[in-house]
Amino acid sequence: MAKASCLVAMLLGPGATRSVAQLPAEAGQTFAVHDISPWVRQAGPGSQKYIVDWVLQETGYAAWHGAVPASLSADESQLRVFHEPEMQKRVEEIVARFTTGADTPHRFAVRVMGVGTPSWRNDARALLHGIPAATPGVQAWIMSREEAATLLAMFRRRGDCAELPTGAVQAANGLPAVLAGGRKRPYVQEIQPLQAPPGWQSLSAACDEGITLDVQPLLSRDGSAVEAVIRCRIDQVERMAIVPVTLPTPDRQRAQIEVPQVSAVRVGERFRWPTNQVLVVGLGLVPWPVPGNNTASSAALLADAKRTDVVVFVEPRLRGAP
Repeated sequence: MAKASCLVAMLLGPGATRSVAQLPAEAGQTFAVHDISPWVRQAGPGSQKYIVDWVLQETGYAAWHGAVPASLSADESQLRVFHEPEMQKRVEEIVARFTTGADTPHRFAVRVMGVGTPSWRNDARALLHGIPAATPGVQAWIMSREEAATLLAMFRRRGDCAELPTGAVQAANGLPAVLAGGRKRPYVQEIQPLQAPPGWQSLSAACDEGITLDVQPLLSRDGSAVEAVIRCRIDQVERMAIVPVTLPTPDRQRAQIEVPQVSAVRVGERFRWPTNQVLVVGLGLVPWPVPGNNTASSAALLADAKRTDVVVFVEPRLRGAP
């Protein structure tokens, strides 16, 4: 049987151009090229990967690696798509969300707060309007800007609250904002024999403790809603297990090596909410391995609490909004 081929067709919308190629197209695939240069120019070199990632998240990875031949690639000027017409429409919609008004992008203020206990949830109950979250232990709410400001003020009056880092971090439309803090925990990993006195030496190593949170918000095409992907990675050394070892010396001295006991938290969530509301996400009682340099009380927070209730605020600050 002869293979079908296509003279690839058009894609609706001003951001796409027509092209011609001989490709297997039994399912009616077409080829389209989108101009993404305005957004990449504002977001920075290499940022086209965020458009590709969002397309894959939105459409599903399997749609690009199945029985139907398909292709998705990008450089800093163009996004190139080979797929069925229905998928082409979906990709066009996604690209438009990135590129519309790219020269003056919308902004989103992102804050991360660590609260010593979850008791604030009772005090703030009237402010919390719940929305679904997929990860066990994670809760999410939406609230007005005024309610969010009230909640932030409530946190800052507490003696067990710290912020990572101080102040809000601004995210541009479609571009992740990354908030991070951490430290290294040195420890004695091994004892190594030596020919010279004293006959041995300790070998040191270090564990990276820290929290990294990135928030990628993207406005809907009509501007009425925001979608955001929130990813959080936390690593903390809970304790060092002490192991006595016999030294390779004639008198058989004793020393100690250490084995880290590490806890790790991974959160990946996606939320959608109205642009006139603030998203608030509670990650639950998780490690907070951040040096105490944000507030006078944060050092005590680290010393006294193994777990902290981490709360993330995402506030749309759209151009032209009050």
